[in-house]
Amino acid sequence: MTTFRKLASFIAAPLLAASLIFSATSPASGKIRKQKAQPQPEKVTNALEGVSVTIGEAYESPFLNRVGVFQDGTVPLCRDAEGNLWGISGHSHMGHIGMFRGTSLDDMKEAWPITLNFTTGDAEYAFAGIRYPEGVKARGSIWPFGLYICPVTGRFFCFFHNETGWNGHGTAYDAFGQCVTPAFDSDFRHIGLMHSDDQGQTWTFDRWVVTSETVCFTDKYNPGAGNMIGQPSGIINLGAGDFSLFIEPDGDYIYLFYNMVKLDMDRGWFHSVDTYVARTRKRTDGVMGDFVKYFDGAFCEPGNFGRETAVANNTWHSRVAYSEALKCYLMASSPVAPKPEDKPREYFAGVICDFMQVRTSTDLIHWSEPVSFMDGDHRFGNHYQAIISSHGSGDPAVIPASDFTVMECHNGTDVMCHDFHLDFNQNSVTK
Repeated sequence: MTTFRKLASFIAAPLLAASLIFSATSPASGKIRKQKAQPQPEKVTNALEGVSVTIGEAYESPFLNRVGVFQDGTVPLCRDAEGNLWGISGHSHMGHIGMFRGTSLDDMKEAWPITLNFTTGDAEYAFAGIRYPEGVKARGSIWPFGLYICPVTGRFFCFFHNETGWNGHGTAYDAFGQCVTPAFDSDFRHIGLMHSDDQGQTWTFDRWVVTSETVCFTDKYNPGAGNMIGQPSGIINLGAGDFSLFIEPDGDYIYLFYNMVKLDMDRGWFHSVDTYVARTRKRTDGVMGDFVKYFDGAFCEPGNFGRETAVANNTWHSRVAYSEALKCYLMASSPVAPKPEDKPREYFAGVICDFMQVRTSTDLIHWSEPVSFMDGDHRFGNHYQAIISSHGSGDPAVIPASDFTVMECHNGTDVMCHDFHLDFNQNSVTK
């Protein structure tokens, strides 16, 4: 039996303060501006307080290096109208991207490697010539992090993460200029959309669906943006990415939870990593609608260049599920590593703490403080983790009882699974 406890406050508190100060950048001035103070909602209690948890031994998922996929993020899952569970795993510059199918994780196997009807890589020909919303030529790789299957038309929609600094074939760039790989992970993120009408065998690029308010370059290097003004050097916004989908099982919306990383260019560390959310209405005609960002208490800003308000601070690669037993949503994420304020990045190891934190919410907007799970003498988790239904049964994002599965991995590693059991009759939390 293992128990969980709240993460020590020395990790979360400085980043919460940082996110309130460095919350957005004014497109007009290019300067970091303070966000208007928000009314403070009543404190949300974590629904996992007072619950004991048993963590099972690790076992293999279907998403493994030996089948040629190198997962770098959480694996998106979705069930079609016939009841098949589908997943898409891998990325476009290591191994291949594969479509997986089964009734659950227990019998899921790769159905086929996907084929893109567009190229990635060099900015001169990538993404069918469709530029980023800023007007800069798109380039680099894709990392599929979201999957939705229209229940009426059977069309597959895949949302992917893209960065300007990886696999640019000579055109990659980061916050400092052209690069082969980005310094301090300082390249710029966008979220794209592609679709398939043959169950994920071939994919057509559609458009860029979520972009941060700030532009995708700095005053150090202009990637062909003409007279557009880049972000001033210092603490910069690396754009919208590192996301996951939550598809309301009985509701009208698809929610996209995404990160924006603020980077300190001088010291080379992540200044803050917070979670934001946008949503679009479900449609049944084979069309994916535009996303609307949450800002200042409402979903009211456009997905591209709109303003945004963080819904959770200090949260890397958030993934959401719904617990029917707890009657609330669960958000799994990893925190940013603590850092000495007077030393550059090379003086500490890593930028993300590789363990899982879980927050809870009743409305997808207001989230509790996190708890982490102790697994023996260490906190459970990895760089990326996703809470899903037990072995992916039923709707993979809905947990009907006290058992669920966590899929976890690091950059390009095998995806491993652990089965969790919640015991509501034992109080073993340490605050």
